[in-house]
Amino acid sequence: MNLRQMECFLAVADELHFRRAADRLHLAPPSVSGAVAGLERSLGSRLVERTSRRVRLTPFGAEFAAAIRQPIEALHQAHRAARLRSAHRDLVVAHTPELGQLILPGLVDAWPGAAADDEARGRWRPVPMHTPEQLAAVADGEVDVGLCWSVPEQPGIASAVLGAFPLVAVLQASDPLASRHEVALTDLRTRQILITPRADNPYLESRLQADIIRAGIPRTHIEEAGRYDELAVHVATRGHVGVHPGPIALTNSLPAVVFRRIADASDSVRICAISRAEARTSSIAALVASLRSIVGSLDIDDKLT
Repeated sequence: MNLRQMECFLAVADELHFRRAADRLHLAPPSVSGAVAGLERSLGSRLVERTSRRVRLTPFGAEFAAAIRQPIEALHQAHRAARLRSAHRDLVVAHTPELGQLILPGLVDAWPGAAADDEARGRWRPVPMHTPEQLAAVADGEVDVGLCWSVPEQPGIASAVLGAFPLVAVLQASDPLASRHEVALTDLRTRQILITPRADNPYLESRLQADIIRAGIPRTHIEEAGRYDELAVHVATRGHVGVHPGPIALTNSLPAVVFRRIADASDSVRICAISRAEARTSSIAALVASLRSIVGSLDIDDKLT
Protein backbone atom coordinates (compact mmCIF):
# COMPACT_ATOMS: atom_id res chain seq x y z
CA MET A 1 0.00 0.00 0.00
CA ASN A 2 1.26 3.49 -0.85
CA LEU A 3 -0.03 7.04 -1.13
CA ARG A 4 -0.31 6.94 -4.93
CA GLN A 5 -2.52 3.85 -4.78
CA MET A 6 -4.87 5.58 -2.35
CA GLU A 7 -4.93 8.78 -4.44
CA CYS A 8 -5.90 6.70 -7.48
CA PHE A 9 -8.61 4.92 -5.52
CA LEU A 10 -10.07 8.19 -4.22
CA ALA A 11 -10.15 9.61 -7.76
CA VAL A 12 -12.03 6.52 -8.94
CA ALA A 13 -14.36 6.81 -5.94
CA ASP A 14 -15.13 10.41 -6.91
CA GLU A 15 -15.46 9.90 -10.66
CA LEU A 16 -16.83 6.32 -10.72
CA HIS A 17 -14.96 6.06 -14.02
CA PHE A 18 -11.37 4.91 -14.53
CA ARG A 19 -10.60 7.06 -17.56
CA ARG A 20 -11.93 10.24 -15.95
CA ALA A 21 -9.97 9.42 -12.80
CA ALA A 22 -6.85 8.95 -14.92
CA ASP A 23 -7.43 12.27 -16.69
CA ARG A 24 -7.81 14.01 -13.34
CA LEU A 25 -4.51 12.55 -12.10
CA HIS A 26 -2.76 12.96 -15.48
CA LEU A 27 -2.02 9.23 -15.59
CA ALA A 28 -2.75 6.48 -18.11
CA PRO A 29 -5.94 4.49 -17.31
CA PRO A 30 -3.98 1.20 -16.93
CA SER A 31 -1.83 2.86 -14.25
CA VAL A 32 -4.91 3.84 -12.25
CA SER A 33 -6.48 0.41 -12.70
CA GLY A 34 -3.25 -1.28 -11.61
CA ALA A 35 -2.94 0.98 -8.55
CA VAL A 36 -6.48 0.18 -7.41
CA ALA A 37 -5.94 -3.53 -8.01
CA GLY A 38 -2.71 -3.41 -5.98
CA LEU A 39 -4.51 -1.67 -3.14
CA GLU A 40 -7.25 -4.29 -3.21
CA ARG A 41 -4.64 -7.04 -3.00
CA SER A 42 -2.95 -5.41 -0.02
CA LEU A 43 -6.28 -4.99 1.77
CA GLY A 44 -7.57 -8.44 0.87
CA SER A 45 -10.96 -7.18 -0.26
CA ARG A 46 -12.63 -5.61 -3.28
CA LEU A 47 -12.98 -1.83 -3.28
CA VAL A 48 -14.87 -1.37 -6.55
CA GLU A 49 -17.15 -3.41 -8.74
CA ARG A 50 -16.51 -3.03 -12.46
CA THR A 51 -18.82 -3.97 -15.30
CA SER A 52 -18.83 -3.00 -18.95
CA ARG A 53 -21.33 -0.23 -18.13
CA ARG A 54 -20.47 1.15 -14.72
CA VAL A 55 -18.06 1.37 -11.82
CA ARG A 56 -19.37 1.49 -8.27
CA LEU A 57 -17.88 1.22 -4.81
CA THR A 58 -18.38 -1.87 -2.72
CA PRO A 59 -19.64 -1.23 0.83
CA PHE A 60 -16.08 -1.92 2.01
CA GLY A 61 -14.75 0.51 -0.62
CA ALA A 62 -17.13 3.28 0.44
CA GLU A 63 -16.11 2.81 4.07
CA PHE A 64 -12.40 2.83 3.21
CA ALA A 65 -12.74 5.95 1.03
CA ALA A 66 -14.43 7.82 3.87
CA ALA A 67 -11.70 6.73 6.29
CA ILE A 68 -8.72 7.85 4.20
CA ARG A 69 -10.03 11.00 2.50
CA GLN A 70 -9.39 13.49 5.30
CA PRO A 71 -5.95 12.11 6.32
CA ILE A 72 -4.72 12.22 2.73
CA GLU A 73 -5.97 15.77 2.25
CA ALA A 74 -4.26 16.70 5.53
CA LEU A 75 -0.98 15.26 4.19
CA HIS A 76 -1.27 17.37 1.03
CA GLN A 77 -2.06 20.48 3.06
CA ALA A 78 0.89 19.84 5.37
CA HIS A 79 3.18 19.44 2.36
CA ARG A 80 1.96 22.69 0.80
CA ALA A 81 2.37 24.54 4.09
CA ALA A 82 5.89 23.18 4.61
CA ARG A 83 6.91 24.26 1.12
CA LEU A 84 5.63 27.78 1.79
CA ARG A 85 7.54 27.95 5.09
CA SER A 86 10.81 26.71 3.60
CA ALA A 87 13.21 29.64 3.51
CA HIS A 88 15.74 28.08 1.17
CA ARG A 89 13.74 26.27 -1.48
CA ASP A 90 13.79 27.25 -5.13
CA LEU A 91 10.66 28.64 -6.74
CA VAL A 92 9.37 26.07 -9.22
CA VAL A 93 8.42 27.61 -12.57
CA ALA A 94 6.49 25.28 -14.87
CA HIS A 95 6.38 26.23 -18.54
CA THR A 96 5.12 24.93 -21.84
CA PRO A 97 8.02 24.02 -24.17
CA GLU A 98 7.43 26.94 -26.53
CA LEU A 99 6.97 29.57 -23.83
CA GLY A 100 10.04 28.29 -22.03
CA GLN A 101 12.11 28.80 -25.17
CA LEU A 102 10.59 32.23 -25.71
CA ILE A 103 10.58 33.72 -22.21
CA LEU A 104 12.95 31.91 -19.84
CA PRO A 105 16.17 33.31 -21.36
CA GLY A 106 14.90 36.75 -20.37
CA LEU A 107 14.16 35.49 -16.86
CA VAL A 108 17.73 34.20 -16.56
CA ASP A 109 18.94 37.74 -17.27
CA ALA A 110 16.40 39.29 -14.89
CA TRP A 111 16.98 36.79 -12.06
CA PRO A 112 20.59 35.58 -12.29
CA GLY A 113 21.88 33.03 -9.84
CA ALA A 114 23.98 35.70 -8.18
CA ALA A 115 20.77 37.23 -6.83
CA ALA A 116 20.06 34.19 -4.65
CA ASP A 117 20.87 36.19 -1.50
CA ASP A 118 18.06 38.66 -2.29
CA GLU A 119 15.08 37.40 -0.27
CA ALA A 120 12.54 38.91 -2.67
CA ARG A 121 14.32 37.39 -5.68
CA GLY A 122 14.96 33.82 -4.57
CA ARG A 123 16.35 31.17 -6.86
CA TRP A 124 14.07 29.45 -9.34
CA ARG A 125 14.16 26.30 -11.42
CA PRO A 126 12.20 25.49 -14.58
CA VAL A 127 10.06 22.39 -15.16
CA PRO A 128 8.57 21.73 -18.64
CA MET A 129 4.87 20.95 -18.34
CA HIS A 130 1.80 21.39 -20.52
CA THR A 131 -1.11 23.54 -19.37
CA PRO A 132 -3.49 20.93 -17.86
CA GLU A 133 -0.63 19.47 -15.81
CA GLN A 134 0.40 22.98 -14.72
CA LEU A 135 -3.08 23.74 -13.41
CA ALA A 136 -3.11 20.51 -11.38
CA ALA A 137 0.44 21.02 -10.07
CA VAL A 138 -0.24 24.64 -9.06
CA ALA A 139 -3.43 23.59 -7.28
CA ASP A 140 -1.53 20.85 -5.43
CA GLY A 141 1.28 23.22 -4.44
CA GLU A 142 3.91 21.33 -6.46
CA VAL A 143 4.52 24.35 -8.72
CA ASP A 144 4.79 27.98 -7.63
CA VAL A 145 4.23 29.67 -11.00
CA GLY A 146 2.96 28.20 -14.25
CA LEU A 147 3.74 29.88 -17.56
CA CYS A 148 1.12 28.94 -20.14
CA TRP A 149 -1.23 30.07 -22.89
CA SER A 150 -4.84 31.17 -22.26
CA VAL A 151 -6.53 29.38 -19.36
CA PRO A 152 -10.07 29.52 -17.96
CA GLU A 153 -10.77 30.88 -14.50
CA GLN A 154 -10.55 28.22 -11.80
CA PRO A 155 -11.30 28.42 -8.07
CA GLY A 156 -8.15 28.98 -6.02
CA ILE A 157 -5.97 29.75 -9.07
CA ALA A 158 -4.78 33.31 -9.70
CA SER A 159 -4.10 33.99 -13.37
CA ALA A 160 -2.07 37.07 -14.35
CA VAL A 161 -2.26 38.01 -18.04
CA LEU A 162 1.29 38.85 -19.13
CA GLY A 163 0.42 39.81 -22.70
CA ALA A 164 -2.05 39.25 -25.54
CA PHE A 165 -1.05 38.27 -29.06
CA PRO A 166 -2.83 37.44 -32.32
CA LEU A 167 -3.41 34.02 -33.75
CA VAL A 168 -1.34 33.66 -36.94
CA ALA A 169 -1.26 31.61 -40.11
CA VAL A 170 2.11 29.95 -40.74
CA LEU A 171 2.74 29.91 -44.50
CA GLN A 172 5.34 29.10 -47.09
CA ALA A 173 6.96 32.33 -48.22
CA SER A 174 5.86 31.43 -51.77
CA ASP A 175 2.23 30.81 -50.78
CA PRO A 176 -0.17 33.22 -52.56
CA LEU A 177 -1.67 34.08 -49.17
CA ALA A 178 1.73 35.35 -48.01
CA SER A 179 1.29 38.44 -50.20
CA ARG A 180 -1.49 39.65 -47.87
CA HIS A 181 -1.10 41.56 -44.62
CA GLU A 182 -3.83 39.43 -43.00
CA VAL A 183 -5.42 36.06 -43.66
CA ALA A 184 -8.95 34.96 -42.77
CA LEU A 185 -9.82 31.45 -41.64
CA THR A 186 -12.45 31.49 -44.36
CA ASP A 187 -9.54 31.70 -46.84
CA LEU A 188 -8.35 28.30 -45.60
CA ARG A 189 -11.45 26.22 -46.32
CA THR A 190 -9.72 24.20 -49.04
CA ARG A 191 -6.32 23.98 -47.35
CA GLN A 192 -4.82 21.34 -45.08
CA ILE A 193 -4.31 22.96 -41.67
CA LEU A 194 -1.79 22.00 -39.01
CA ILE A 195 -2.15 22.70 -35.30
CA THR A 196 -0.15 21.58 -32.27
CA PRO A 197 -1.71 18.88 -30.03
CA ARG A 198 -5.21 19.59 -28.74
CA ALA A 199 -4.49 18.02 -25.35
CA ASP A 200 -1.76 20.58 -24.59
CA ASN A 201 -4.40 23.23 -23.85
CA PRO A 202 -8.03 22.07 -24.14
CA TYR A 203 -9.38 25.56 -23.40
CA LEU A 204 -7.42 27.25 -26.19
CA GLU A 205 -8.26 24.33 -28.47
CA SER A 206 -12.01 24.72 -27.83
CA ARG A 207 -11.88 28.38 -28.86
CA LEU A 208 -9.89 27.58 -31.99
CA GLN A 209 -12.30 24.81 -32.92
CA ALA A 210 -15.24 27.21 -32.55
CA ASP A 211 -13.54 29.63 -34.96
CA ILE A 212 -12.78 26.81 -37.41
CA ILE A 213 -16.40 25.65 -37.37
CA ARG A 214 -17.66 29.21 -37.96
CA ALA A 215 -15.27 29.52 -40.91
CA GLY A 216 -16.70 26.35 -42.50
CA ILE A 217 -13.41 24.43 -42.46
CA PRO A 218 -14.02 20.64 -42.56
CA ARG A 219 -12.65 18.71 -39.58
CA THR A 220 -10.98 16.33 -42.04
CA HIS A 221 -8.70 19.22 -43.07
CA ILE A 222 -7.19 19.52 -39.58
CA GLU A 223 -4.01 17.64 -38.64
CA GLU A 224 -1.92 17.68 -35.49
CA ALA A 225 1.85 18.16 -35.45
CA GLY A 226 3.67 17.18 -32.29
CA ARG A 227 5.59 20.45 -31.82
CA TYR A 228 5.91 23.82 -33.51
CA ASP A 229 9.21 22.92 -35.20
CA GLU A 230 7.53 19.88 -36.75
CA LEU A 231 4.60 22.03 -37.85
CA ALA A 232 6.93 24.55 -39.50
CA VAL A 233 8.77 21.81 -41.42
CA HIS A 234 5.46 20.48 -42.80
CA VAL A 235 4.52 24.01 -43.87
CA ALA A 236 7.87 24.54 -45.57
CA THR A 237 7.95 21.18 -47.35
CA ARG A 238 4.32 20.24 -47.98
CA GLY A 239 2.61 23.58 -48.43
CA HIS A 240 0.23 23.12 -45.52
CA VAL A 241 -0.93 26.08 -43.43
CA GLY A 242 -0.16 26.21 -39.72
CA VAL A 243 -2.40 27.96 -37.20
CA HIS A 244 -0.61 28.98 -34.03
CA PRO A 245 -0.29 31.73 -31.38
CA GLY A 246 1.72 34.60 -32.84
CA PRO A 247 4.75 34.72 -30.47
CA ILE A 248 6.13 31.60 -32.11
CA ALA A 249 7.28 33.89 -34.94
CA LEU A 250 10.02 35.13 -32.61
CA THR A 251 11.63 31.70 -32.30
CA ASN A 252 11.15 30.48 -35.87
CA SER A 253 14.38 29.40 -37.59
CA LEU A 254 13.06 28.56 -41.09
CA PRO A 255 13.45 31.42 -43.60
CA ALA A 256 11.02 29.65 -45.97
CA VAL A 257 8.20 30.22 -43.45
CA VAL A 258 6.31 33.48 -42.88
CA PHE A 259 3.50 34.59 -40.56
CA ARG A 260 0.29 36.49 -41.20
CA ARG A 261 -2.24 37.68 -38.66
CA ILE A 262 -5.59 35.81 -38.75
CA ALA A 263 -8.16 38.57 -39.13
CA ASP A 264 -11.33 36.69 -38.14
CA ALA A 265 -10.11 34.93 -34.97
CA SER A 266 -12.62 35.53 -32.17
CA ASP A 267 -10.04 36.68 -29.64
CA SER A 268 -6.35 37.20 -29.00
CA VAL A 269 -4.22 34.54 -27.33
CA ARG A 270 -2.99 35.38 -23.86
CA ILE A 271 0.26 34.41 -22.17
CA CYS A 272 -0.54 33.84 -18.49
CA ALA A 273 1.26 33.25 -15.22
CA ILE A 274 -0.76 31.09 -12.84
CA SER A 275 -0.24 30.54 -9.12
CA ARG A 276 -2.23 29.50 -6.05
CA ALA A 277 -4.29 32.48 -4.98
CA GLU A 278 -3.51 31.86 -1.31
CA ALA A 279 0.23 31.49 -1.88
CA ARG A 280 1.16 34.79 -3.52
CA THR A 281 4.36 35.53 -1.57
CA SER A 282 6.58 38.52 -2.29
CA SER A 283 8.95 36.24 -4.23
CA ILE A 284 6.14 34.95 -6.44
CA ALA A 285 4.77 38.46 -6.97
CA ALA A 286 8.24 39.70 -7.96
CA LEU A 287 8.71 36.75 -10.32
CA VAL A 288 5.36 37.41 -12.02
CA ALA A 289 6.27 41.09 -12.36
CA SER A 290 9.53 40.13 -14.10
CA LEU A 291 7.68 37.76 -16.43
CA ARG A 292 5.19 40.53 -17.29
CA SER A 293 8.07 42.87 -18.16
CA ILE A 294 9.72 40.23 -20.37
CA VAL A 295 6.50 39.45 -22.24
CA GLY A 296 5.75 43.15 -22.57
CA SER A 297 9.01 43.60 -24.44
CA LEU A 298 8.10 41.02 -27.08
CA ASP A 299 7.32 42.65 -30.41
CA ILE A 300 6.09 40.45 -33.23
CA ASP A 301 4.77 43.19 -35.53
CA ASP A 302 7.79 43.13 -37.83
CA LYS A 303 7.37 39.35 -38.21
CA LEU A 304 3.83 39.76 -39.56
CA THR A 305 4.66 41.87 -42.62
